[in-house]
Amino acid sequence: MKRIALLIFPLVMAACSSSHSASTAPAVTQMTTPAAHTKAAIGEHGYDMALMDPTVKACDDFYRYATGNYSRLHPLPPSQSRYGSFETVEDRNREILKQIAEQDAAMTNAARGSNEQKIGDFYVSCMASDAVETAGLSPVQPELARIDAVHDLLSLQEEFGHLQLGPGGVPFRVGAERDYKNSQSMIAAIGQSGLSLPDRDYYLRSDEKSAKTRDAYLAHVTRMFQLAGEDAGRAADDAAGVLKLETALASASMTRIQMRDPNATYHMMTLGELQSLAPHIEWGAYLRELSVPAGDRLNVQQPDYVRSLDQLLASVPLDDWKSYLRWTVLDRNAATLSSRFVDESFAFRGKVLSGTSENLPRWQRCIRATDAELGQPLGQEYVRRAFTPEAKAHALELIGNLESALRSDIPTLSWMSDATKQQALAKLAAFSRKIGYPDKWRDYASLMIDRASYTGNVMRARQWAYNYGINRIGKPVDKLDWGRFTPPTVNASYNSSGNEITFPAGILQPPFYDPNADDAYNYGGIGVVIGHEMTHGFDDSGSQFDASGNLRNWWSEEDLKNFKARATCVSDEFSTFEVEPGLNQQGKLVMGEAIADLGGTTIAYAAYEKSLEGKARQTIDGFTPEQRFFLGFAQVWGQAIRPEEARRRTFTDPHPLGEFRINGTVANMTEFAQAFHCSEGSKMVRPESQRCRIW
Repeated sequence: MKRIALLIFPLVMAACSSSHSASTAPAVTQMTTPAAHTKAAIGEHGYDMALMDPTVKACDDFYRYATGNYSRLHPLPPSQSRYGSFETVEDRNREILKQIAEQDAAMTNAARGSNEQKIGDFYVSCMASDAVETAGLSPVQPELARIDAVHDLLSLQEEFGHLQLGPGGVPFRVGAERDYKNSQSMIAAIGQSGLSLPDRDYYLRSDEKSAKTRDAYLAHVTRMFQLAGEDAGRAADDAAGVLKLETALASASMTRIQMRDPNATYHMMTLGELQSLAPHIEWGAYLRELSVPAGDRLNVQQPDYVRSLDQLLASVPLDDWKSYLRWTVLDRNAATLSSRFVDESFAFRGKVLSGTSENLPRWQRCIRATDAELGQPLGQEYVRRAFTPEAKAHALELIGNLESALRSDIPTLSWMSDATKQQALAKLAAFSRKIGYPDKWRDYASLMIDRASYTGNVMRARQWAYNYGINRIGKPVDKLDWGRFTPPTVNASYNSSGNEITFPAGILQPPFYDPNADDAYNYGGIGVVIGHEMTHGFDDSGSQFDASGNLRNWWSEEDLKNFKARATCVSDEFSTFEVEPGLNQQGKLVMGEAIADLGGTTIAYAAYEKSLEGKARQTIDGFTPEQRFFLGFAQVWGQAIRPEEARRRTFTDPHPLGEFRINGTVANMTEFAQAFHCSEGSKMVRPESQRCRIW
């Protein structure tokens, strides 16, 4: 598992494409900017004045001042649990991907094995609703029959290995990751898994809403078993066994907050040590079945979980394990089966967990599936249609400006010693950049896709992805690999082990970036995104990795103490933000992202101020350059969100909700207070004694 800090918790568009050569920068056609972002609608400043709520004072609630009309102007569609800038761009990208998929689908004579054939056939198999209805449960019947044949712990172990290749879920995962302490090497890793609800807290919290969610989940699992042919009594018993087993797995699982510390998930063991830790699995045979290369050591990310799992293997009846595995096959493949399974899955995952009342249209679900399972091929064609060399050049220029601002800032930090500053500057200088699209595309030649079975295509794609990762174990890190990111991704990331920042083509467009807009807009938008990812290298987690991406303390004792105190300030602040009565943001969960927001905004502001030197200062629509910067920053996070989705994200998302990202950040910035003339005591000005400042 890579340790990657993301700009958002995605619904991410990861792309796929046609097999046109991409060994060099592709030919492009400029994507049309939507009407919502034309100069006629918004003006050269870039931000949308219609989103602003003039009845709210900037110094009282800047989020609502800047974006207060968002929900009114952009009411949530029934199929959306949240809608904001990211979803706007994802929809735009999805239309482009649809054009590509439909064109490839029409190429009935595409060369066998070509990207066009794979994309076209995958999309056709997904859109073939009549064939999917006729198939019913049959695509997964062989998997259910395999599970029924399990008769002892050894055959259960064998089934774990088989399901991990794609057909279902298992209570632990095996994969490849960079060695945290030898970042140029890929190693095998074992980690906790196996929960069907979004987070362990859904199983363990005792509040009324959590209890009702568990009741709804139990009813959902029961209905799924009934759809698979079980009578009502057996389905209810099997569902109860599933919930009991998953609750035990949840109790043994590390929390998301605990896993934020990379040292807490780094435990190198020999195969013999792993065998002693969990003796009920024949680990040597299991790893060989999964094609994991033989090696001296592997990382057991959560040893206590693996130990508890071993105890469950000894104590939980075999029939309960078999019910659990049948459930994971039904749950993981529901979206590929007939409408009865699709509708039942949506009734719980869409309606109960996220508050949506309608499923997405089938074509959108099929584009998402094509994107998710085929990955990079479609991205090659997307780049041709939607990304220009000029956009990449502008992005590189902005990154250079932000790096320069951070490079200038570090020597001025009063709380950091000269020795640590030199280490920080060395880390900044070693940043690698991935912009727009990969320099080397993955080869999907071994993946077989046809028009016969949607479920079959998905299962083979999952196995291909698993094998792609496993085949990297024991080899040097491929620094050109983009991980899960592909060009249409509307996101950005910092990877601690690679000390690298990634900005896909998908995010380098309005409202994040518009080459025709005012500089204040771009520095407040994509500039903050860039600064955000850069300062992830120095957040509570990223700061533990050195310039080479190795997990190593490069801080002096006093500097680390000072940094932790400043990080705790941010955590404490965000813990005060109420999502709903009785539920606040988890400050320790969102601390890294909140630190990156504060650092990114501070650095982007400094870079913008530097860019104004020698230029005439313009007031546009009554707003100064500095005010326009903050408006550009805030409007990126305008959103409409359902209460159920806000609750889900509070448990699972390391990113604060939009309003807290804005207000929690600017309340710490004297630059904001000065720009909007906010006096001490204003709601958007934290008392000096409580103000958080790192950069």
